[in-house]
Amino acid sequence: MKVFKTDINNIKQSEKKSCVTIGMFDALHKYHKIIIKKTELIAREHNLESVIITFDHKPNKESQTLLDEKKKIEFLKENFKIDQLIILNVDESLIKTTRNEFVNILKSKLKTVKLVEGSDFKFGFQKSGDIQYLKKSFGEENVFVYQRNENISTSRIKELVKENKIDQIEDELEVNINLLK
Repeated sequence: MKVFKTDINNIKQSEKKSCVTIGMFDALHKYHKIIIKKTELIAREHNLESVIITFDHKPNKESQTLLDEKKKIEFLKENFKIDQLIILNVDESLIKTTRNEFVNILKSKLKTVKLVEGSDFKFGFQKSGDIQYLKKSFGEENVFVYQRNENISTSRIKELVKENKIDQIEDELEVNINLLK
């Protein structure tokens, strides 16, 4: 897996068409693993580059991440066969990127033809982009969506950590507690 840390305007031009998933992937719980595995499988089936786009931190600085970048990279390398991990710097440029500009970057820079996301995925300036916008931009048949399960979330993990219910985190959410800070 090649790892690139960059800003939205300097994403490296791909040589090959790609299948992409985008998300914070904070905690890498069961739901995240399903999405990443599906990205890997679709890429392999269609001879595409598999790409994960994630972020160096959350736009809301008050929201602390559970998983540090180094551990996230190590976990992804050890557990998946992803071609590229792109870690975007969350800066003013990214925050102001419109949904249309974001889709154009996916298409032109990464040659994205297929996407895998959770049903609650939002992107672009003021979270104006959503699954329907992706389907309109890439075609209904090229956007694979997993229905969000509210019981499997990073917020739930944070709750369980506060309550010191570590066994539940490992058993129900399939998170290796050693990954978390």
